[in-house]
Amino acid sequence: MQNLTLEIDIYPPQKAMGFYKLSDSSKEFAKKGLDTAGKAAEFYAQTGDKLSNFEEYKVSDLAAEVMYSSEKELVIAYKPGPNIDFKA
Repeated sequence: MQNLTLEIDIYPPQKAMGFYKLSDSSKEFAKKGLDTAGKAAEFYAQTGDKLSNFEEYKVSDLAAEVMYSSEKELVIAYKPGPNIDFKA
């Protein structure tokens, strides 16, 4: 009788869906934190520049921009399947 081995690695599809191992999770959260901090700094700098021209730009204009922003993001991407290794 032959030795048959079947190995299935389901981590690649889990990672693609956002289910990370602890080591990968900490790296991903650190990256997202830096990205978010950069975007926040950019937003506050732009807001300060706009509000410095208080004769033409009002706080209500800023509120309308933030509340009624129509930016939406739709991402369609390939998600990998599991790695299957069969040895006979």
